[in-house]
Amino acid sequence: MVEVNPIAKMIVNKGIESFDVSMFPQEQKKEILAQAAQIFLRQGKFDDAMIALERAGLPLPEEQIRQVADKKILMGQYQEAYDLLSKTGQTEMAEFVKANFL
Repeated sequence: MVEVNPIAKMIVNKGIESFDVSMFPQEQKKEILAQAAQIFLRQGKFDDAMIALERAGLPLPEEQIRQVADKKILMGQYQEAYDLLSKTGQTEMAEFVKANFL
């Protein structure tokens, strides 16, 4: 099991928006943000996970996000589903949600 970087834990506890990792070297920043994103995903904090992945320059986990978007559609949370699908580049499905539910 990989040891979680304590800075990644701090990012999760304090929130991604309130933490600046620009002082770290690029590779270390990527590792920290990727670990924080994984924690956010496990906690169901998908917006924070996407922000962390985008800041790290890493790809979004499209299949996992698609599953979450599907659940949000079933729960009637159409705007959130649309936003998730749009952010992952699943424009066809996002447009379907927009046309039929928003």
